[in-house]
Amino acid sequence: MNRPAVILVMCGSSIATSTLAAVKIENEAQKRGISVTVKKGKVSDADMLIRSTKADLIVATAVLQPRDDIPVYSGVPLLTGVGQKELYDQIFETIANLHD
Repeated sequence: MNRPAVILVMCGSSIATSTLAAVKIENEAQKRGISVTVKKGKVSDADMLIRSTKADLIVATAVLQPRDDIPVYSGVPLLTGVGQKELYDQIFETIANLHD
């Protein structure tokens, strides 16, 4: 892949929890030396946002059903701290596999 991975962070309103989750993902990517582009949006706009952002994966802090076209991860660990490291590992493993 010749571009940074695009992570679409989604919540119900695209204001509060998606902002917190996006900042945490950006900080963790920087710590790991991984180039990413993080975009935010509402889960209700998922189809349009996936197309317009060319997202590689989604982290959702609100309920978003699994999809066949893109990996979807629950962002709840980014809000609670419980399972946060495991979520980061899953996200960045998925990104590493995009290069394969």
